[in-house]
Order: sequence, then C-alpha cells, then structure tokens
Amino acid sequence: MILITSSDNEYQATKRIKQGKARLAAPFTELAAWISDRWHVIVLNVIYDHRNNLHAPRIQVILEHETEAQRFRDGFNFDSRKQQEVAAKFRQMVSGDSCQYDLTGLFVVFSAFATIAREEADSKITESEIDALKKRIGNPDLWVISRFFGHVTFMFHTDAQAKEYAAKGKQSEYAQKYFEILKPHDEFGYIAQDSFIVAFDSKQNFDDKYQSNWYYFYK
Repeated sequence: MILITSSDNEYQATKRIKQGKARLAAPFTELAAWISDRWHVIVLNVIYDHRNNLHAPRIQVILEHETEAQRFRDGFNFDSRKQQEVAAKFRQMVSGDSCQYDLTGLFVVFSAFATIAREEADSKITESEIDALKKRIGNPDLWVISRFFGHVTFMFHTDAQAKEYAAKGKQSEYAQKYFEILKPHDEFGYIAQDSFIVAFDSKQNFDDKYQSNWYYFYK
C-alpha cells in the first residue's frame, strides 16, 4: 500500500528520517537524490518491498508535499512514463552479478508525507481538549465537533442554525479556535493558520441524508 494512515510502517519510517533519527541507506540515497534533481522535488524516503511474493517488487517514493506527489500523477493514475523512468534508473543503479533485488515487473508508486502528518497532528488532539473547546465556545446550538482524517466539522442541531452561524462569520472564528489547540500537535509545521478551514453542517442533515451514520457521512 501507499501511505494511508499515520500507523503505517512506511509513514513511521519516514517520520524517523524527517526527525533526523534515521537515514536512508544506499542505493536509495542515490535514487532519492536523482529523483529530487530530475524533477525538483523533496524526496524524504524510498522504500523497496516484495512481501512474500504476493505482488511484484515495488519502489515507494515518499515525497514531502502533496503538490510534489501530484506531479507524478496523470489524472487518477500514476504517470506511467515517470514510473518507468524511476524503475529504469533503479535497475541501472543495482544491476550486476551481486544484485540483491528482484527487479521483475518492478512497480513504482508515489505518496506524500505531509498529508498524513497533518492528519496525525489532528488525531493527537484529545477528547478532553475537544470538550474544553466546545465549552469555551459556549454555543448551545452546537451539537458536536466531528473529526475524520484531518477534516473538522462543527455540527449544529439544525440546517438553519448552520447557515445562520456561517452567515455571521463564525466559520473563520471557530477555525481559529480549533487551530489554537491543533497547532501544538503540528510537529513539522505543515499546518498554516491562513489556510486552515473547518466545515459547518447539522444533525438534521446528518439524520435525514445520512441515516445518522458517520460512515455514510464521510464516505
């Protein structure tokens, strides 16, 4: 898999590199440097895996930012030309009689570290911090503050209330208040106050449209 959650081994390994607690080893140091120079991006980690022959050998290139990862995509898919170019470069680097890597059908994927790091920062906010924020806001029309993979939604009891408070500019005010408890958990400084937003919705919409089911709401 590519990076999906902060519990992924690939994410934790990359985090240690970002923290300065680990370093890439050859030949991945050289491959990361080549990719960085070739496309002017920041490569934090390069991982080779081939788990129990269940899939073809794979190179995972972990870039720092989502904007960099998007440069290796073609719509919803990876850019096949860039995949092939990275695979060819790796083969060239490790080819020889002493090659220890299976290169048959080598598959290259790209993902972004910062995206998951932002989600991890949000996941570190405790429920007691959320309860304290809700009390500090002190709005009886606010039902819950819902969080899902870094997305924050202030849920009011009715649609009318959600629209009313949005019209009063409360969305930016509540985003600021939430940002204040989020920022201390932002280890790598990826979350900027001026771009941080929250959504407004309602229990009424949650019940009527999504059958009171968080799975359907966030699907």
